[in-house]
Amino acid sequence: MKQLDFESKYRADWQSMSDLLDQLEGIKDKSDDFQVLAASFPKRYRQLCQQLSIAETRQYSPMLTDDLHQLTLRGHRYLYQQKSNLAASFFKFLAKDFPIALRQQWRFWLFSSLLFYVPALFMGIGCYLDSEFIFSLMDYNSVKDMEFMYDPNNDHLGRTEERKADSDFMMFGYYIMNNVGIDFKTYASGIVFGLGSVFFMVFNGLSIGGVAGHLTQKGYTDTFWPFVSGHSALELTAATIAGAAGLMLGRAVINPQNHTRLLALRKAGIESFPLISGAAIMTFLAAFIEGFWSATPGVPHWVKYSIGISSWIAVFTYLLFAGRSK
Repeated sequence: MKQLDFESKYRADWQSMSDLLDQLEGIKDKSDDFQVLAASFPKRYRQLCQQLSIAETRQYSPMLTDDLHQLTLRGHRYLYQQKSNLAASFFKFLAKDFPIALRQQWRFWLFSSLLFYVPALFMGIGCYLDSEFIFSLMDYNSVKDMEFMYDPNNDHLGRTEERKADSDFMMFGYYIMNNVGIDFKTYASGIVFGLGSVFFMVFNGLSIGGVAGHLTQKGYTDTFWPFVSGHSALELTAATIAGAAGLMLGRAVINPQNHTRLLALRKAGIESFPLISGAAIMTFLAAFIEGFWSATPGVPHWVKYSIGISSWIAVFTYLLFAGRSK
């Protein structure tokens, strides 16, 4: 294709791209119009890059290739700016959007917390008073694996016999897959009229409470409690938040109000998304602490307990006060 034909074919596209960049660079309020314009930009930018490559390969005039190059650079700068904005949006989500969204849905969070902590408390007391009570919830092999994990003679606390040779990094990955998976199952199962979320919250509460009571009754207090103290604030709070998000889905199915169930469920999904996203981030951080700190040998118990108490205070201070206006 000759240069004149090439210019004739794409000149309108280049002018449109220049106008689009003028609009995108000039918009301060991220309105619906901005979203429409921004959505079309990546595809048009790729086309521009391809046209610049063709012009350079065919050795069209320096004036044409320079114009295309300058336009491409403008597009590149805009894309780079958007990547920076993604990081800013992420930190804004953590500092403001997530805690505000959670406080707006505090009733679901309170109900989810009661579903978790009340069974945990009663199961913990029952297992502490009766060493056999744990078998009403767990089978013999599961109990033995759990006891091995926190046995004072175990050189790798928190790991079963099968995983004791794993590195801290491998355990970090395991905790992420396991704990984040539980959070998302708790959330997604809420679509079944909320019953799935209720089941997971009660069952997980019974399991965690039962384990804590049984191990305390066996005298493993110097291994179990220092191990869980560091990451429990993040992990358990994230679990109750995931449950709250799931209950929001269940409420939409049970009581869609003036909407169809599908529309109500979609609306609840949008409203609950900040909660399950924040819970996943908290669980990720808990897995990091569990993998690289909780089982660290040689740390005095008072240090771990102090950090654990500080973590609970920090988590609830953040969730209750972050993002509030002056």
